[in-house]
Amino acid sequence: MSLQWGIIGAGKIAERQMVTAIGQASGQRLVAVMKRELAQARKFADGHGVPNAYDDSGALLADPEVQAVYVATPPHLHAAQTVQAAQAGKHVLCEKPLALDSPQAQQMIDACRANGVQLMVCYYQRYNSRHQQIRELLAQGAIGQVIAVRLNFSDYFPPTPGFWHHNPAISGGGALMDLGIHCVDLLRYLCGEVTEVMAMIDTLAADSPVEDTATLLLRLDNGAQAVITSHWSTASFEPQQANGLEIFGTLGTIQAAPIQAKDSSGSLRLITGAGVQDFSVAPGGLRPHVALLEDFARSIAAGAPAPIPGEEGLAGLQVIEAA
Repeated sequence: MSLQWGIIGAGKIAERQMVTAIGQASGQRLVAVMKRELAQARKFADGHGVPNAYDDSGALLADPEVQAVYVATPPHLHAAQTVQAAQAGKHVLCEKPLALDSPQAQQMIDACRANGVQLMVCYYQRYNSRHQQIRELLAQGAIGQVIAVRLNFSDYFPPTPGFWHHNPAISGGGALMDLGIHCVDLLRYLCGEVTEVMAMIDTLAADSPVEDTATLLLRLDNGAQAVITSHWSTASFEPQQANGLEIFGTLGTIQAAPIQAKDSSGSLRLITGAGVQDFSVAPGGLRPHVALLEDFARSIAAGAPAPIPGEEGLAGLQVIEAA
């Protein structure tokens, strides 16, 4: 189950989450990193004990030690770099959103399939132990028939010098592509497919070419209704205020927050006629990124489909596009 990694786009996300996760994942090792400037790539590599540094994705992909790549560049580069990796015979773990749009996502899926490599989307919150507990509770019928769902993932993020997120040519969109897409995936993971989409999409708090305020009303394939809110326009000072989820059923309610915990920590309550059951997780719990990496390595070793294949990223993009 060993796996040797290269990182394309060794920036803040990679440094804060993936370098540590690769180091903690069983049998995995980071052997190469790539940044646009070679001096910065070498500084990153030296700081984390990585043997090889590159300023070109093609050079990293030609490295025979690299078996899989984590694509952590801005979204407008995901498609081209994933296709390039597939053609080099490397497995791909790609950050969200998978691509700028669904045609690009399909191109990535097709390229990986044609070259016999795995494509996995980094929807790490599927591996949050609280979210996996919610999935088990729902499968057990703990709240009866699911009737309604509410998810919120928001932050205050106006246009900021040096950040590309408000440039749609790079990001593909605003709060929905950045934060809301996690809600869409978590909704689909927990409660099933989205069959109908209605939405209000606005830019209210800042002069930006992308949306900063979005509300989605969704119907699921079992008839349940869901609301997703995602803002870059609202101040929030507590994780539970800024993001969380509620699932309402005929026999009870599940409440959990925050959505984005990097160690599975946070609250989880099951409320039924029998009372309140608390499944909350203290800080320092299971790291979802580590669990994701180990699951991906197992699928590669077994020649099995990726646990979160590119099709899942495509489905999320299609919901965003419909909104």
